[in-house]
Amino acid sequence: MPSEIIQIDDNLVLRTATIDDAEQTVELNRLVHGNPEKNEPSDDVAAWTADLFAGYNDAISPSDFTVVEDTSTKQIVSTICLMLQVWNIGGIDTPMGMPEIVGTHPDYRRRGLVREQFDLMHQWSADRGQLFNTILGIPNYYRQFGYELAIDAYGGSMTSLDLLKQVSLKDDEKLPFTARDAERSDAQFISDIYKNIHDRAFVTVVRNPKIFETELFKRSEGSAWNWRARILEKDGKPVGVYMYGLEKNDNRGIRVDLFEIDKSINWLDASKSLLIDLQNLGKRFKFEGEIRAEMFEFSFGQNHPLYRMYREPLGVEKKPYAWYVRVADIGKLVTHLTPLFETRLAESEMSGWSGEVRISFYKDGLQMTFEQGKLKSAISTGFIDRKDASANYHDLTFLRVLFGQKSFSEMREMYPDCFSSDHAMRTLQDILFGGPLPSAVLQVS
Repeated sequence: MPSEIIQIDDNLVLRTATIDDAEQTVELNRLVHGNPEKNEPSDDVAAWTADLFAGYNDAISPSDFTVVEDTSTKQIVSTICLMLQVWNIGGIDTPMGMPEIVGTHPDYRRRGLVREQFDLMHQWSADRGQLFNTILGIPNYYRQFGYELAIDAYGGSMTSLDLLKQVSLKDDEKLPFTARDAERSDAQFISDIYKNIHDRAFVTVVRNPKIFETELFKRSEGSAWNWRARILEKDGKPVGVYMYGLEKNDNRGIRVDLFEIDKSINWLDASKSLLIDLQNLGKRFKFEGEIRAEMFEFSFGQNHPLYRMYREPLGVEKKPYAWYVRVADIGKLVTHLTPLFETRLAESEMSGWSGEVRISFYKDGLQMTFEQGKLKSAISTGFIDRKDASANYHDLTFLRVLFGQKSFSEMREMYPDCFSSDHAMRTLQDILFGGPLPSAVLQVS
Protein backbone atom coordinates (compact mmCIF):
# COMPACT_ATOMS: atom_id res chain seq x y z
CA MET A 1 0.00 0.00 0.00
CA PRO A 2 1.16 3.59 -0.58
CA SER A 3 2.41 5.44 2.45
CA GLU A 4 -0.26 7.47 4.24
CA ILE A 5 0.34 10.74 6.07
CA ILE A 6 -2.68 12.44 7.66
CA GLN A 7 -2.37 15.49 9.89
CA ILE A 8 -4.79 15.09 12.83
CA ASP A 9 -3.89 18.27 14.72
CA ASP A 10 -0.87 20.53 15.20
CA ASN A 11 1.28 17.80 16.73
CA LEU A 12 -0.39 14.48 15.88
CA VAL A 13 0.21 12.75 12.55
CA LEU A 14 -1.37 9.49 11.42
CA ARG A 15 0.87 7.58 9.05
CA THR A 16 1.78 4.17 7.71
CA ALA A 17 4.38 2.45 9.87
CA THR A 18 7.85 1.45 8.74
CA ILE A 19 10.31 -1.09 10.10
CA ASP A 20 11.96 1.78 12.00
CA ASP A 21 8.80 2.05 14.12
CA ALA A 22 9.07 -1.52 15.39
CA GLU A 23 10.70 -0.82 18.75
CA GLN A 24 8.35 2.02 19.74
CA THR A 25 5.25 0.12 18.58
CA VAL A 26 6.29 -2.97 20.52
CA GLU A 27 6.82 -0.95 23.69
CA LEU A 28 3.54 0.94 23.28
CA ASN A 29 1.65 -2.35 22.98
CA ARG A 30 3.53 -3.76 25.95
CA LEU A 31 2.20 -0.84 28.00
CA VAL A 32 -1.38 -0.41 26.79
CA HIS A 33 -2.34 -4.11 26.70
CA GLY A 34 -1.03 -4.82 30.19
CA ASN A 35 -2.79 -4.71 33.53
CA PRO A 36 -2.28 -1.22 35.00
CA GLU A 37 -3.98 -2.14 38.28
CA LYS A 38 -1.33 -4.77 38.94
CA ASN A 39 1.44 -2.83 37.17
CA GLU A 40 1.88 -5.79 34.81
CA PRO A 41 3.05 -5.05 31.26
CA SER A 42 1.83 -7.26 28.41
CA ASP A 43 4.99 -9.05 27.34
CA ASP A 44 3.00 -11.54 25.25
CA VAL A 45 1.35 -8.84 23.11
CA ALA A 46 4.74 -7.13 22.79
CA ALA A 47 6.28 -10.37 21.50
CA TRP A 48 3.37 -10.85 19.10
CA THR A 49 3.85 -7.31 17.76
CA ALA A 50 7.59 -7.90 17.31
CA ASP A 51 6.89 -11.13 15.41
CA LEU A 52 4.55 -9.31 13.01
CA PHE A 53 7.11 -6.58 12.32
CA ALA A 54 9.69 -9.32 11.73
CA GLY A 55 7.50 -10.88 9.04
CA TYR A 56 6.57 -14.15 10.77
CA ASN A 57 3.06 -13.78 9.33
CA ASP A 58 3.41 -13.56 5.55
CA ALA A 59 0.11 -11.71 5.27
CA ILE A 60 1.27 -8.66 7.22
CA SER A 61 4.25 -6.31 7.04
CA PRO A 62 5.22 -3.08 8.82
CA SER A 63 3.25 -1.10 6.21
CA ASP A 64 0.06 -2.86 7.39
CA PHE A 65 0.39 -1.01 10.70
CA THR A 66 -0.82 2.52 11.25
CA VAL A 67 0.76 4.71 13.90
CA VAL A 68 -0.11 8.08 15.34
CA GLU A 69 3.03 10.06 16.15
CA ASP A 70 3.30 13.08 18.40
CA THR A 71 5.74 15.09 16.32
CA SER A 72 6.61 17.31 19.27
CA THR A 73 8.10 14.35 21.14
CA LYS A 74 8.72 11.91 18.24
CA GLN A 75 6.75 9.32 20.20
CA ILE A 76 4.23 6.83 18.80
CA VAL A 77 1.07 7.19 20.87
CA SER A 78 -1.50 5.00 19.07
CA THR A 79 -1.40 2.05 16.66
CA ILE A 80 -3.44 -0.62 14.84
CA CYS A 81 -2.61 -3.22 12.21
CA LEU A 82 -4.72 -4.82 9.46
CA MET A 83 -4.35 -8.55 8.88
CA LEU A 84 -5.28 -10.18 5.59
CA GLN A 85 -7.09 -13.47 6.10
CA VAL A 86 -9.36 -15.84 4.19
CA TRP A 87 -12.34 -17.23 6.06
CA ASN A 88 -14.64 -19.95 4.77
CA ILE A 89 -18.38 -19.23 4.95
CA GLY A 90 -20.60 -22.19 4.15
CA GLY A 91 -17.90 -23.76 1.99
CA ILE A 92 -16.96 -20.55 0.17
CA ASP A 93 -13.53 -18.98 0.69
CA THR A 94 -13.99 -15.28 1.43
CA PRO A 95 -11.27 -12.62 1.75
CA MET A 96 -11.49 -10.50 4.87
CA GLY A 97 -9.46 -8.05 6.91
CA MET A 98 -8.91 -8.09 10.66
CA PRO A 99 -7.88 -4.92 12.53
CA GLU A 100 -5.84 -6.01 15.52
CA ILE A 101 -3.64 -4.90 18.41
CA VAL A 102 -5.59 -1.67 18.86
CA GLY A 103 -4.00 0.56 21.46
CA THR A 104 -3.54 4.18 22.52
CA HIS A 105 -1.29 5.58 25.23
CA PRO A 106 -3.39 6.57 28.29
CA ASP A 107 -2.36 10.23 27.96
CA TYR A 108 -3.82 10.44 24.43
CA ARG A 109 -7.14 8.63 24.81
CA ARG A 110 -10.58 10.05 23.98
CA ARG A 111 -9.19 12.17 21.18
CA GLY A 112 -10.54 10.11 18.28
CA LEU A 113 -7.22 8.51 17.34
CA VAL A 114 -8.65 5.00 17.03
CA ARG A 115 -11.52 6.27 14.89
CA GLU A 116 -9.09 8.01 12.53
CA GLN A 117 -7.14 4.78 12.13
CA PHE A 118 -10.25 2.65 11.66
CA ASP A 119 -11.42 4.95 8.87
CA LEU A 120 -8.10 4.39 7.13
CA MET A 121 -8.12 0.65 7.83
CA HIS A 122 -11.58 0.32 6.32
CA GLN A 123 -10.42 2.15 3.19
CA TRP A 124 -7.43 -0.19 2.92
CA SER A 125 -9.75 -3.15 3.36
CA ALA A 126 -12.01 -1.96 0.51
CA ASP A 127 -9.02 -1.30 -1.75
CA ARG A 128 -7.77 -4.85 -1.14
CA GLY A 129 -11.09 -6.47 -2.02
CA GLN A 130 -11.82 -7.69 1.51
CA LEU A 131 -15.55 -8.38 1.85
CA PHE A 132 -15.86 -8.05 5.61
CA ASN A 133 -13.90 -7.22 8.76
CA THR A 134 -13.77 -8.89 12.15
CA ILE A 135 -12.20 -8.12 15.48
CA LEU A 136 -12.27 -9.47 19.03
CA GLY A 137 -12.30 -6.89 21.76
CA ILE A 138 -13.92 -4.69 24.37
CA PRO A 139 -17.66 -5.28 24.91
CA ASN A 140 -19.76 -2.80 22.87
CA TYR A 141 -16.74 -0.65 21.95
CA TYR A 142 -16.43 -1.51 18.26
CA ARG A 143 -20.12 -0.95 17.51
CA GLN A 144 -19.25 2.75 17.14
CA PHE A 145 -17.22 1.84 14.05
CA GLY A 146 -19.99 -0.17 12.34
CA TYR A 147 -19.39 -3.60 13.92
CA GLU A 148 -21.85 -6.07 15.44
CA LEU A 149 -21.19 -9.14 17.60
CA ALA A 150 -22.20 -11.82 15.10
CA ILE A 151 -20.02 -14.97 15.24
CA ASP A 152 -19.51 -17.11 18.33
CA ALA A 153 -15.93 -17.17 19.59
CA TYR A 154 -14.03 -19.59 21.83
CA GLY A 155 -16.89 -21.18 23.74
CA GLY A 156 -16.52 -24.67 25.19
CA SER A 157 -15.80 -25.82 28.70
CA MET A 158 -13.30 -25.68 31.55
CA THR A 159 -12.30 -28.63 33.66
CA SER A 160 -9.80 -29.75 36.26
CA LEU A 161 -7.20 -32.46 36.48
CA ASP A 162 -9.36 -34.38 38.94
CA LEU A 163 -12.30 -34.42 36.53
CA LEU A 164 -10.09 -35.45 33.63
CA LYS A 165 -8.91 -38.42 35.67
CA GLN A 166 -12.38 -39.93 35.19
CA VAL A 167 -11.04 -40.90 31.77
CA SER A 168 -8.50 -43.66 32.35
CA LEU A 169 -7.41 -47.07 31.14
CA LYS A 170 -8.42 -50.34 32.71
CA ASP A 171 -5.64 -52.64 33.86
CA ASP A 172 -5.67 -54.66 30.66
CA GLU A 173 -6.64 -51.82 28.30
CA LYS A 174 -4.31 -50.30 25.72
CA LEU A 175 -4.43 -46.62 24.79
CA PRO A 176 -6.03 -46.37 21.31
CA PHE A 177 -3.46 -43.84 20.06
CA THR A 178 -0.11 -42.65 21.31
CA ALA A 179 0.83 -38.97 21.24
CA ARG A 180 3.99 -37.01 20.56
CA ASP A 181 5.00 -33.38 20.05
CA ALA A 182 4.45 -32.12 16.52
CA GLU A 183 7.44 -31.56 14.25
CA ARG A 184 7.89 -29.27 11.26
CA SER A 185 7.41 -32.22 8.94
CA ASP A 186 3.86 -32.64 10.33
CA ALA A 187 2.64 -29.33 8.86
CA GLN A 188 1.27 -30.96 5.71
CA PHE A 189 -0.60 -33.64 7.68
CA ILE A 190 -2.07 -31.05 10.04
CA SER A 191 -3.18 -28.94 7.09
CA ASP A 192 -4.79 -31.94 5.39
CA ILE A 193 -6.95 -33.03 8.32
CA TYR A 194 -7.70 -29.45 9.33
CA LYS A 195 -9.82 -29.21 6.16
CA ASN A 196 -12.38 -31.49 7.87
CA ILE A 197 -13.34 -28.51 9.99
CA HIS A 198 -14.96 -26.84 6.97
CA ASP A 199 -17.48 -29.71 6.77
CA ARG A 200 -18.45 -29.38 10.42
CA ALA A 201 -18.73 -25.62 10.93
CA PHE A 202 -20.32 -22.79 8.98
CA VAL A 203 -17.61 -20.15 9.56
CA THR A 204 -13.99 -21.29 9.66
CA VAL A 205 -10.53 -19.99 8.75
CA VAL A 206 -8.53 -21.14 5.75
CA ARG A 207 -5.04 -22.46 6.53
CA ASN A 208 -2.23 -24.10 4.56
CA PRO A 209 0.91 -26.01 5.65
CA LYS A 210 3.03 -22.86 5.67
CA ILE A 211 0.63 -21.13 8.06
CA PHE A 212 0.69 -24.11 10.44
CA GLU A 213 4.48 -24.26 10.31
CA THR A 214 4.71 -20.57 11.20
CA GLU A 215 2.14 -20.82 14.00
CA LEU A 216 3.80 -23.81 15.62
CA PHE A 217 7.52 -23.34 15.02
CA LYS A 218 8.48 -19.78 14.03
CA ARG A 219 6.80 -17.55 16.59
CA SER A 220 8.50 -16.24 19.69
CA GLU A 221 8.06 -18.43 22.75
CA GLY A 222 6.32 -15.66 24.67
CA SER A 223 3.93 -14.49 21.93
CA ALA A 224 0.26 -14.04 22.76
CA TRP A 225 -0.45 -16.49 19.93
CA ASN A 226 2.12 -19.20 20.48
CA TRP A 227 0.51 -22.55 19.81
CA ARG A 228 2.00 -25.99 20.30
CA ALA A 229 0.65 -29.26 18.94
CA ARG A 230 0.50 -32.96 19.75
CA ILE A 231 0.16 -35.62 17.08
CA LEU A 232 -1.95 -38.72 17.74
CA GLU A 233 -0.47 -41.83 16.12
CA LYS A 234 -1.40 -45.42 15.39
CA ASP A 235 1.55 -47.75 14.75
CA GLY A 236 3.72 -44.75 13.92
CA LYS A 237 1.22 -43.23 11.48
CA PRO A 238 -0.29 -39.81 12.30
CA VAL A 239 -4.08 -39.93 12.64
CA GLY A 240 -4.98 -36.80 14.62
CA VAL A 241 -3.78 -33.52 16.09
CA TYR A 242 -4.61 -31.08 18.84
CA MET A 243 -3.22 -27.57 19.18
CA TYR A 244 -2.94 -25.90 22.55
CA GLY A 245 -1.64 -22.84 24.33
CA LEU A 246 -0.57 -22.15 27.90
CA GLU A 247 -2.70 -19.96 30.14
CA LYS A 248 -0.41 -18.17 32.57
CA ASN A 249 -2.76 -15.73 34.26
CA ASP A 250 -5.71 -16.43 36.57
CA ASN A 251 -6.53 -19.86 35.13
CA ARG A 252 -3.06 -21.34 34.86
CA GLY A 253 -3.23 -24.38 32.70
CA ILE A 254 -3.66 -25.65 29.15
CA ARG A 255 -6.14 -24.32 26.58
CA VAL A 256 -6.97 -26.63 23.63
CA ASP A 257 -8.07 -24.60 20.60
CA LEU A 258 -8.10 -27.25 17.86
CA PHE A 259 -8.77 -30.99 17.77
CA GLU A 260 -9.06 -32.80 14.43
CA ILE A 261 -8.72 -36.40 13.28
CA ASP A 262 -8.29 -38.35 10.09
CA LYS A 263 -11.52 -39.82 8.72
CA SER A 264 -10.04 -43.32 9.02
CA ILE A 265 -10.46 -43.30 12.83
CA ASN A 266 -13.35 -42.60 15.21
CA TRP A 267 -13.95 -39.76 17.65
CA LEU A 268 -14.41 -41.98 20.71
CA ASP A 269 -10.93 -43.52 20.52
CA ALA A 270 -9.37 -40.19 19.58
CA SER A 271 -11.14 -38.30 22.39
CA LYS A 272 -10.07 -40.83 25.00
CA SER A 273 -6.48 -40.63 23.81
CA LEU A 274 -6.59 -36.82 23.90
CA LEU A 275 -7.96 -36.61 27.44
CA ILE A 276 -5.46 -39.11 28.83
CA ASP A 277 -2.59 -37.40 27.03
CA LEU A 278 -3.63 -34.04 28.51
CA GLN A 279 -3.36 -35.47 32.02
CA ASN A 280 0.29 -36.31 31.35
CA LEU A 281 0.97 -33.11 29.40
CA GLY A 282 -0.06 -30.97 32.36
CA LYS A 283 2.89 -32.27 34.35
CA ARG A 284 5.38 -30.80 31.86
CA PHE A 285 4.73 -27.11 32.38
CA LYS A 286 5.60 -24.94 35.34
CA PHE A 287 3.71 -21.84 36.39
CA GLU A 288 5.35 -19.40 38.79
CA GLY A 289 7.90 -22.03 39.72
CA GLU A 290 5.35 -24.73 40.52
CA ILE A 291 3.67 -27.41 38.47
CA ARG A 292 0.23 -25.83 38.25
CA ALA A 293 -1.29 -27.02 34.95
CA GLU A 294 -4.38 -28.22 36.73
CA MET A 295 -7.01 -26.34 34.73
CA PHE A 296 -7.86 -27.39 31.19
CA GLU A 297 -9.95 -25.34 28.80
CA PHE A 298 -11.53 -26.49 25.53
CA SER A 299 -12.18 -23.51 23.28
CA PHE A 300 -13.65 -24.95 20.10
CA GLY A 301 -17.35 -24.75 20.93
CA GLN A 302 -19.66 -27.35 22.43
CA ASN A 303 -20.78 -28.53 19.00
CA HIS A 304 -17.43 -30.30 18.64
CA PRO A 305 -17.61 -34.14 18.47
CA LEU A 306 -15.60 -34.36 21.71
CA TYR A 307 -18.74 -33.31 23.60
CA ARG A 308 -20.74 -36.15 22.08
CA MET A 309 -18.16 -38.62 23.36
CA TYR A 310 -17.66 -37.21 26.88
CA ARG A 311 -19.46 -34.75 29.13
CA GLU A 312 -18.70 -34.98 32.89
CA PRO A 313 -14.88 -35.06 32.52
CA LEU A 314 -15.05 -31.86 30.46
CA GLY A 315 -16.28 -29.85 33.42
CA VAL A 316 -18.45 -26.75 33.30
CA GLU A 317 -19.66 -24.96 30.21
CA LYS A 318 -17.82 -21.83 29.20
CA LYS A 319 -20.12 -19.51 27.29
CA PRO A 320 -18.70 -18.14 24.05
CA TYR A 321 -17.81 -14.53 23.49
CA ALA A 322 -18.32 -13.25 19.94
CA TRP A 323 -16.47 -11.81 16.99
CA TYR A 324 -17.39 -8.29 15.99
CA VAL A 325 -18.24 -8.23 12.28
CA ARG A 326 -18.45 -5.30 9.87
CA VAL A 327 -19.67 -5.55 6.26
CA ALA A 328 -19.18 -2.43 4.16
CA ASP A 329 -21.37 -3.63 1.28
CA ILE A 330 -23.92 -6.32 2.18
CA GLY A 331 -24.93 -6.78 -1.46
CA LYS A 332 -21.36 -7.52 -2.53
CA LEU A 333 -20.85 -10.13 0.20
CA VAL A 334 -24.22 -11.80 -0.49
CA THR A 335 -23.36 -11.93 -4.21
CA HIS A 336 -20.06 -13.62 -3.35
CA LEU A 337 -22.02 -16.22 -1.35
CA THR A 338 -24.51 -16.88 -4.18
CA PRO A 339 -23.93 -20.70 -4.32
CA LEU A 340 -24.79 -20.95 -0.62
CA PHE A 341 -28.19 -19.30 -0.99
CA GLU A 342 -29.04 -21.17 -4.18
CA THR A 343 -28.26 -24.49 -2.51
CA ARG A 344 -30.35 -23.64 0.55
CA LEU A 345 -33.28 -22.66 -1.62
CA ALA A 346 -32.98 -25.77 -3.81
CA GLU A 347 -33.06 -28.03 -0.74
CA SER A 348 -36.12 -26.33 0.76
CA GLU A 349 -39.89 -26.25 0.32
CA MET A 350 -39.42 -23.22 -1.96
CA SER A 351 -37.15 -24.91 -4.51
CA GLY A 352 -37.24 -23.13 -7.87
CA TRP A 353 -38.89 -20.00 -6.43
CA SER A 354 -38.82 -16.73 -8.36
CA GLY A 355 -39.28 -13.32 -6.78
CA GLU A 356 -37.71 -10.48 -4.82
CA VAL A 357 -36.58 -10.50 -1.22
CA ARG A 358 -36.49 -6.94 0.10
CA ILE A 359 -34.84 -6.71 3.50
CA SER A 360 -35.01 -3.50 5.50
CA PHE A 361 -32.41 -2.49 8.06
CA TYR A 362 -34.50 0.65 8.69
CA LYS A 363 -31.71 2.99 7.60
CA ASP A 364 -30.76 1.00 4.49
CA GLY A 365 -31.54 -2.34 2.92
CA LEU A 366 -30.79 -5.32 0.67
CA GLN A 367 -32.67 -6.65 -2.35
CA MET A 368 -32.14 -10.23 -3.56
CA THR A 369 -33.74 -11.25 -6.86
CA PHE A 370 -34.32 -14.94 -7.65
CA GLU A 371 -35.33 -16.50 -10.95
CA GLN A 372 -36.30 -20.16 -10.84
CA GLY A 373 -34.18 -20.67 -7.76
CA LYS A 374 -31.12 -18.80 -9.05
CA LEU A 375 -29.87 -15.64 -7.38
CA LYS A 376 -29.68 -13.15 -10.25
CA SER A 377 -28.73 -10.10 -8.19
CA ALA A 378 -28.09 -8.91 -4.67
CA ILE A 379 -27.74 -5.17 -4.21
CA SER A 380 -27.49 -2.78 -1.30
CA THR A 381 -30.45 -0.49 -1.90
CA GLY A 382 -30.40 2.20 0.72
CA PHE A 383 -33.61 2.88 2.61
CA ILE A 384 -36.51 0.40 2.24
CA ASP A 385 -39.77 1.32 3.93
CA ARG A 386 -40.73 -1.32 6.46
CA LYS A 387 -44.18 -1.70 4.83
CA ASP A 388 -42.52 -2.67 1.54
CA ALA A 389 -40.01 -5.07 3.09
CA SER A 390 -40.13 -8.86 3.04
CA ALA A 391 -38.45 -8.74 6.45
CA ASN A 392 -37.11 -6.11 8.83
CA TYR A 393 -33.96 -6.23 10.98
CA HIS A 394 -32.98 -3.31 13.14
CA ASP A 395 -29.57 -1.74 12.65
CA LEU A 396 -26.79 -4.36 12.24
CA THR A 397 -28.62 -7.40 13.65
CA PHE A 398 -28.93 -8.86 10.14
CA LEU A 399 -25.25 -9.77 10.41
CA ARG A 400 -26.15 -12.30 13.09
CA VAL A 401 -28.30 -14.30 10.67
CA LEU A 402 -26.00 -13.77 7.70
CA PHE A 403 -23.09 -15.33 9.62
CA GLY A 404 -25.24 -18.12 11.07
CA GLN A 405 -25.26 -17.11 14.73
CA LYS A 406 -29.07 -16.89 14.91
CA SER A 407 -32.11 -17.66 12.77
CA PHE A 408 -34.71 -15.09 11.76
CA SER A 409 -37.23 -16.83 14.01
CA GLU A 410 -34.87 -16.46 16.97
CA MET A 411 -34.29 -12.80 16.17
CA ARG A 412 -38.07 -12.21 16.11
CA GLU A 413 -38.27 -13.55 19.66
CA MET A 414 -35.40 -11.33 20.80
CA TYR A 415 -36.32 -8.06 19.06
CA PRO A 416 -39.89 -6.81 18.52
CA ASP A 417 -38.73 -4.67 15.59
CA CYS A 418 -37.31 -7.70 13.78
CA PHE A 419 -40.36 -9.01 11.92
CA SER A 420 -42.14 -9.89 8.68
CA SER A 421 -45.82 -9.42 7.95
CA ASP A 422 -45.84 -12.24 5.40
CA HIS A 423 -45.72 -15.81 6.72
CA ALA A 424 -44.05 -17.22 3.58
CA MET A 425 -41.40 -14.50 3.69
CA ARG A 426 -40.71 -15.36 7.34
CA THR A 427 -40.17 -18.94 6.26
CA LEU A 428 -37.93 -17.81 3.42
CA GLN A 429 -35.71 -15.87 5.84
CA ASP A 430 -35.07 -19.04 7.83
CA ILE A 431 -34.36 -20.92 4.60
CA LEU A 432 -31.84 -18.43 3.25
CA PHE A 433 -30.20 -17.59 6.58
CA GLY A 434 -30.72 -20.91 8.34
CA GLY A 435 -29.02 -20.51 11.69
CA PRO A 436 -28.05 -21.17 14.33
CA LEU A 437 -25.00 -22.80 12.81
CA PRO A 438 -21.74 -23.75 14.56
CA SER A 439 -18.62 -21.70 13.95
CA ALA A 440 -15.04 -22.81 14.52
CA VAL A 441 -12.96 -19.69 14.06
CA LEU A 442 -9.30 -19.88 14.99
CA GLN A 443 -7.81 -16.79 13.43
CA VAL A 444 -4.41 -16.59 11.77
CA SER A 445 -2.42 -14.10 13.84
